[in-house]
Amino acid sequence: MARLFISYRRKDSSGYAQTLHEDLLQAFPGMEVFRDLESIAAGEDFVDAIERELDRCNVVLVLVGPHWLSMTDAQGKRRLDNPNDPVRMEIARALTRRGVRVIPVLVGGATMPDAAELPEELSALGRRNAHEMTDKRWQYDFGELCGVLEKLPGMPMRSTATDASTQSTSNRNATADDDLPLPESFRKPVGRVIGAARKFVWGVGIFFTFIIIVAVFVGEEETSPEPAPAPAPFVADEPAPAPVAPVAPVAVASLPAPAAPAPEPERDLTGNWTMVDAQGERIPLTLTRQGNDLTLRSPRINVTQHPVWQVYNAVLIQTYGQGVTDVHFEGAGEAYERDVNFALNIFANGNVMINTGSLSLRVANSSTMTGTLRYNSGETSVVTVSRSTGAAAN
Repeated sequence: MARLFISYRRKDSSGYAQTLHEDLLQAFPGMEVFRDLESIAAGEDFVDAIERELDRCNVVLVLVGPHWLSMTDAQGKRRLDNPNDPVRMEIARALTRRGVRVIPVLVGGATMPDAAELPEELSALGRRNAHEMTDKRWQYDFGELCGVLEKLPGMPMRSTATDASTQSTSNRNATADDDLPLPESFRKPVGRVIGAARKFVWGVGIFFTFIIIVAVFVGEEETSPEPAPAPAPFVADEPAPAPVAPVAPVAVASLPAPAAPAPEPERDLTGNWTMVDAQGERIPLTLTRQGNDLTLRSPRINVTQHPVWQVYNAVLIQTYGQGVTDVHFEGAGEAYERDVNFALNIFANGNVMINTGSLSLRVANSSTMTGTLRYNSGETSVVTVSRSTGAAAN
């Protein structure tokens, strides 16, 4: 069975890794996809599991996010310079194996590092041709990646159902019948009916347009004014008509031209905000905006007294023998007109990632946004985000 390994840094590209993992499982049902968060059982030796999977895989996808190269440890040293760094160990082992295709995948707007910026044992990665996955064209870029994978030795062909789904998503505006929520057996007949209907409507429209044009021209000919008769010759013995005083022109006040609407200024979302969910939980957030790019971060929030987290803690303690005392959110996103979207990572006890998700907001005004908070574990909540004057998140 074909096997694929996803290498990534949790604080750099965990959200992308999870989405890519799910998309690959759907595109290649007969392939095993390894991602440490999902694939390593509790209590299993992490290094042994990683090495075992690398020795069995056909392809290694190295997710390179915007901070992959520069991320540092608690002492301020670059993580890639540490020989015991797990990501460095994964890539170094994969590069030494014959028959394994190592593909850098750029996410979050990252660029491929030069070989000189990498440790010597990873320098070969800098010479590999990278595949870029963009947020706006994710389905298209994913389809291109699948096309590369299925051509490699030992890799299966992607699912035809996934091909249709991907094509429908990436060409959503191409034809109306692509979006019909119908079984596949009905889609083509219905599409033909819609196509015939479109041709009929076009034909009728052209016919009536022709009739209207002909009517306009005929009406113009029928209503053409007769030529004015020639003036009578001047007779000298008739008295000349009295001169008529010229009529002064009446001044007509001109209406002022409508003023052009002023362009809407870019909304400054940078600052401190407070998010309130449907249960009334309040989460302080700090937003930073540079152009259309935004980052989000919350302080560490004590959850020991929160009813929802008490239930979650009970599950964690029963499963792993340890619960959480605090959580915080980190995210990166983009603003487009009045819409703001973030990809989120949720950490517990400082640096342990326990979940990922998304936050989609609509800007109401300079101090209020509303939207939906979604966790990839399944929970969804309607939220309101209001500008606050509290201290910045740390």
